[in-house]
Amino acid sequence: MSKMFSNKKILVTGGTGMIGSHLVELLIEKNADVRIISHNRKIPEELENKNLDIISGDLTDKSFSEVSVKGMDYVFHLAAYTGGLGRTSTHPASTLTPNLIMDGNILESAKNEGIKKFLYASCTCVYPDDEKTLQEEDAWTGNPPEAHASYSWSKRMGERQAISYHKEFGMNIAIVRPSNSYGPRDSDDLETAHALGSLIMKAINKTDPFVIWGDGSPIREYIYAKDAAKGMLMAMENYCVGDPINLASGEFVSINELANKILKITNINPNIEFDKEKPSGQKRRVLSNKKAEEKIGFIAETSLDIGIEKTIKWYKQRLGK
Repeated sequence: MSKMFSNKKILVTGGTGMIGSHLVELLIEKNADVRIISHNRKIPEELENKNLDIISGDLTDKSFSEVSVKGMDYVFHLAAYTGGLGRTSTHPASTLTPNLIMDGNILESAKNEGIKKFLYASCTCVYPDDEKTLQEEDAWTGNPPEAHASYSWSKRMGERQAISYHKEFGMNIAIVRPSNSYGPRDSDDLETAHALGSLIMKAINKTDPFVIWGDGSPIREYIYAKDAAKGMLMAMENYCVGDPINLASGEFVSINELANKILKITNINPNIEFDKEKPSGQKRRVLSNKKAEEKIGFIAETSLDIGIEKTIKWYKQRLGK
């Protein structure tokens, strides 16, 4: 990879999050001057002694958004009001509205500041409920599933905003859609953790019965957080053309298979129960990585088994188990 990031001033919104914190580490390795925003989430221990410019505030506040981009060369915008399926279905307004405001603020601030390159992190949730392997152009062929519609629409509109700023103002903007991400530094709160993280926490805490939402049949593709972060660097470097690309691993399993992998590695054997009252989510959500491979040369490096082992190790340390 070139020296594009060396000695550059780079803002990472969402830099305390799972993918964001890995991205920050990679940028520091590349000799970048990194600024992160601390909002609701503690700075991960792994970033504590790094040479970072940390500012506190909320990007839904326009004046703070303007301050955050001051003097920056590039912006990676990963921050979002999120939460698992549980939270987004019960708090639709608290998900949709702040995301729309924040995305609009940071794009407008970046334009006014003359930011040279901007990356918008979208997600798989922009796709409709379709069981085929999803290509980028499939995103607008139907509505996203109702269970997380508020988050999905906020990301769809965020992409549209980013594309619009690219078209109208000539901003260099990359847009990426990572598949379901997992890894160290996911949330340790069952309410906001991703599916894989919450299954690992249940296993480590020896939860019995071991409850799986829905019937366990949905198939999901997973990408290790550090791989997703590497993909973002590659997109920023090679594909700031206002055109979304998937970042996918090509490894997909059912929630049942995933739970069994986790239980095997943690060596516990609880009673498994299915909570049919809870939403299962889409039957199959798998992304094509063909475009990312062609346009930016991205191929995920970490296998699911190795990624899960690393994630379990991190959670055990985190939870003191």
